[in-house]
Amino acid sequence: MIDIDFSIYPLTGWFPGHMLKAEKAMQDALKLVDMVVELIDARAPSSSQNPSFREKLQNKPFITVANKSDLADPAASQRWVDAYAKQGERLFLLDARRTAAIRGLPKLWRQIILDERARRGATRPLTRPVRIMIVGIPNIGKSTLVNHLHERNKAKVGPKPGVTRQNQWIPLPDNVELLDTPGILWPKIETKRHELLLALLGNLKEELVDPVLLADYLACRLSEQPKVKWSVLGLDAPPESPDQVLQTLAKRRGLLKQGGVLDLERAANAFIKDYRDGKLGRFTFENPPE
Repeated sequence: MIDIDFSIYPLTGWFPGHMLKAEKAMQDALKLVDMVVELIDARAPSSSQNPSFREKLQNKPFITVANKSDLADPAASQRWVDAYAKQGERLFLLDARRTAAIRGLPKLWRQIILDERARRGATRPLTRPVRIMIVGIPNIGKSTLVNHLHERNKAKVGPKPGVTRQNQWIPLPDNVELLDTPGILWPKIETKRHELLLALLGNLKEELVDPVLLADYLACRLSEQPKVKWSVLGLDAPPESPDQVLQTLAKRRGLLKQGGVLDLERAANAFIKDYRDGKLGRFTFENPPE
C-alpha cells in the first residue's frame, strides 16, 4: 500500500465570494419550498456532503441522493443505504446521466411531501405545485439531474464547478417545481486529504491543484482498493509508488516532452481521466460510520 503524508502541502482555501451570497439566497428561499434534496457523490458520501446544509436548512423534509453510483462500488453503496436506513432515512442511489433511472423522481418526491403533510396533521389538500430545493457542493451533478428531469434543458451545465451562479425555478412533471441552486462549499476544509478527495471527484477547480500531486493522491487511494484494473495503465501488478504509475503510463502512451523526456504532468492528467471515466474500476473511498 502506498502511503504519503499529504498534510505537508498547504490547503488552497478556495471559497469564492459568490458562495456566501448564494447560501444567503438559499436560506431566504427556504420558506418557499416544501422539501430539500441534497445531492452527494456515491464515491465519497461523507466528504461530499456539505455539513452546513442540514444545520441551516432546518424544519423541512430532507432527503439525500447519492449521484454517480455507477462509478461507486455497489456493495459499499448498499452499506451506505443500510446505514441511512438505521437512522430512519432513505438514501437514493442515482446515475444522473440516465434518464430512465430518474424519470419517476418528481412523482416520488411529491408523494413524500404529501405524506409528510399528512403526518403533521394537514387536512386541506395542496392546490399548488409542490416545491423542492435541490442543493449540493459544486459540480456534484445537480444541473445534469435537472436537465434530465426537464426536457427543455433549463439548467446551465458544464464540466467545471461553479456553472450555476444563481437560483433557478424549473417546472417539472407531476405538478412539481424545482429550485436549482448554485454549488456551495463550506468556508474551511480542514485537511489536505479531504481537499484532494474533492479535487479528485471534480468538486474543486482543476487549476487549484497540481495534477501530479492529485495523481499521487489517487495512486495512494487506489492502492487501498482490491480490484483495480492496473493493466489499463500498463502495470502487471499494483505499483510501489505513484512515480511508477506515471512513468509506466507515459512510456506506454508516448507522452513525451521535447528531447524524449517523459511528460509526467500529461501522464497524471491521463491517469486521473481514466479513473473519472471508470476505466480502472468502481470504487468507494469511504465506509459508513459504525
